[in-house]
Amino acid sequence: MLFADYFLWALIALGFVVSLPAIWMLCRALWPAGYEKRHRVAQGNLLKTIAIGLIPMTLAVLFLAVTGKKFGVLAVLVAGLIVLWGLGGLSGLATVIGERLWPREAEPWKHTRNGGLVLVCCALLPAVGWFILLPLLTLVGMGANVQAWMMRREAAPAAPPALPVA
Repeated sequence: MLFADYFLWALIALGFVVSLPAIWMLCRALWPAGYEKRHRVAQGNLLKTIAIGLIPMTLAVLFLAVTGKKFGVLAVLVAGLIVLWGLGGLSGLATVIGERLWPREAEPWKHTRNGGLVLVCCALLPAVGWFILLPLLTLVGMGANVQAWMMRREAAPAAPPALPVA
C-alpha cells in the first residue's frame, strides 16, 4: 500500500471526526424543537428506538433493491440522504452522552460536541466500529427521528402578564 492510500484513509477518518459532530450541532441550532424531542427520546429505551429505526431502514433497503439498477446514481444519492437523516437524528444521543460524562459543563452545546466526539471516536474503531456500530448508530438516529416526529407538539408557553402602568 502506498503512502497516498494511508493518507486517503486518514483524511476520511478526519472527515468523520469533523463532520458528524458538526451535523449534530447544526441540527441542534436549526431545529431546536426537534432536537429537544430527540434528546428526550435518547434518554429513554434505546432498544425500542433501534426497533423503530428498523422500519425506515427496511424501506430504504427495499428502495435501493428496487430502484438501484434502474436509477443508479440517483438511487445512491437518495440512500445517502436517508443515511444522513439517520445520522442527524443522533444529536440527542450525543447530548445525553455528553451530559453523563461531563455533567458540570456550563454551556449546553458543549455536551453535544463532547458526546458527539465520543460517538465518532467509537465509530472509528476498525471493523467493529465501521460495520457494526455505525449502522447501529444510524438505526438509533432513524428511530429517534421517527419517534420525535410522532411526539405531540407542546403548547407554546403563555405570554407573561403585562406590567401595570403607573
